[in-house]
Order: sequence, then structure tokens, then C-alpha cells
Amino acid sequence: MKKRLLVTLVLVCGALPAWAAEEAGGDFLGLPSLFWKVGNLIVFFGLLVYLLVRPLSRFFRARTEQIASHMKEAARQQQEAERLRSEMETRVAALSGEIAALKERLQHDGEREREALARQGEEEAARMVAQIEQEAARRVEQARRELASEAATVAAELALELLQRELTPEDRERIFRTTVERLTARAARGAQ
Repeated sequence: MKKRLLVTLVLVCGALPAWAAEEAGGDFLGLPSLFWKVGNLIVFFGLLVYLLVRPLSRFFRARTEQIASHMKEAARQQQEAERLRSEMETRVAALSGEIAALKERLQHDGEREREALARQGEEEAARMVAQIEQEAARRVEQARRELASEAATVAAELALELLQRELTPEDRERIFRTTVERLTARAARGAQ
């Protein structure tokens, strides 16, 4: 930094006589004022270049490195985005396959359930028909028993009425004796 300041001071001091000559309107050291003006301009630009080259080169180098870093980061992010995109495409393809498999499985499950419900309905209907048939058979049997009992009662009443009308006292005596003899014979056989 001190070196720059020293160079700047020397150049300014060297340019002072040229400025003074210009004010006087004459030549300085036998050289025309145009020469000194051009020389001043060259010294000024030289000084600018000398003073600004390092900071500008550092700035541009840092900027170039920053741009390169940003480009690398952008490339890395682009690769990451591409990787994520391909991963998502793979997942979507897998999900499409899973959805198709799930639809197929649900369709098969639905068909099996429908068949099971149809079978269950048929079994329930068969069970109800069997129960109805059993109930009908039971009621028919009960009706037969009731009819047989009623027929036996009616037959007994008719037989009693017929016997009372047709039997004479001698017939009654004879039937009584025969029945007593049979019972006595049975009792004798049972005692042995």
C-alpha cells in the first residue's frame, strides 16, 4: 500500500511542471504542451492500470470462481433433479403396477365374495326348504295320529253302540266267561 502511495505521489509531482507550463501557455523543457498532455494522459492511465489491475483481477478472479461454483452447483442440482425425476418415474411406474394388481385382486376378491354369498344363499335356501319339509312332515304325522286317534275313538264308539244294540244278555255272559278263562290261563302261565 505504501508503494502505491509513493508511486502516485511521484507521478503527481512529475506532472506538476507540465501543468504549470500549460498555465503559462508555453513549452516546458523545449517540448510542446501537447506532448505533455499526451504524457499526462499516458501517466494517468498507467497509474489507473497500476492501481486497479490487482483489485480488478482479484475481483474478476473471485467472480469467475463464484460463477464456476454456481455452475457446478447448478449442474449438481440438475443431476439431483434428474435423479429425483427418474426415481419418481420409477415410483409412478411401480404404483401403476401396484394399482393394476390391486384392482385385479379386488376384482377376484369381489368375485369370490359374490360366489360365497351365492353359495351361502343357496345353502340357506336349502336349509329353509329342509326345515319347511320337516315341519310339513311333522304336521302331517301329527294330523295322521290325530285322525287315527279320532278314527279309533269313533270306531270304538260305533262298536260299543253296535254291541249294545246287537248283544243279548246270553252273549254277554258267554263273552265274560271266555275273557275270565283267558285271563286265568294267562295268569297261570305267568306264575310258572
